[in-house]
Amino acid sequence: MKLLRNTLLETFVTVADCGGFSDAQFALGITQSAISIRIRDLETTLGYRVCERGRGGFRLTERGEVAYAKAREILRTARDFDAELLELRGVLAGDLRIGTVDAVGSLPGFNLAATLQRFLSRPNDIRLEIVVASPTDLTQSLISGGINVAIAPFQNRVPELHYIELCNEEHRLYCGQTHALFDQPDDQSAETILGSYPLCHRAYDMFVAPGMGSPDSKAVVANMEAMAVLIETGHYLGALPTHFAEDLVRKGKIREIRNTALRWNSTFFIATRSTQVHRRAVELFVQDACAPT
Repeated sequence: MKLLRNTLLETFVTVADCGGFSDAQFALGITQSAISIRIRDLETTLGYRVCERGRGGFRLTERGEVAYAKAREILRTARDFDAELLELRGVLAGDLRIGTVDAVGSLPGFNLAATLQRFLSRPNDIRLEIVVASPTDLTQSLISGGINVAIAPFQNRVPELHYIELCNEEHRLYCGQTHALFDQPDDQSAETILGSYPLCHRAYDMFVAPGMGSPDSKAVVANMEAMAVLIETGHYLGALPTHFAEDLVRKGKIREIRNTALRWNSTFFIATRSTQVHRRAVELFVQDACAPT
């Protein structure tokens, strides 16, 4: 039995992505009993169980984890192969997998919505997938082929990838309205501020104000929304991009620690694999992303 682009594999991957049969039935458009039959048939074909299901909930077995990773790669490769053949006749098709860090929607100097609008205005049969992850995870996904293109402030650039500069993002340090510094004059040195009050930072973006090194942080968050929440508690100081913080500042929930030593910029890039032969869809998306706004 051939498994490449097999319905059983597609069902299995969808079930694993959805975390069980219940949500998968809506994604697949079939009943849970039909899904159960397909999973059972796949297990019969493979000769081992790929998942546990029942009152204890859904989980992949150890072999199922390996099978899931390989199945996803097989299906992704098959879709890319189909797209490459269709593009030979001038049709934009297949998957376009875009990776970004969080909160790029309001990024000054780059408009992701307008970029997608330009790209999608062409006749196409593209299936878009947008993944939000850290720059490190995006780098690994690009190298492995999990995504086609990534947009992030890549501080550590690798030779396997090609980078085009997009824009700069300004960062400043903020405190919440109940923080001790909220109503204090801005006359403390940067060293005093960083050494006297608890800091929080994003797991993938340490505090990088010029000359300030990497002060010890007392809390770690995964994204900017969580960072803003911790700053609002009044317990932590935290760095945010100005475009993300401006609404909170306007509402009086947080304010900037006004010290020029605690301001810095990060550079955003659009990255693709250096060695891959890019599909036309990838080339056009990069072209649209780099077009003057």
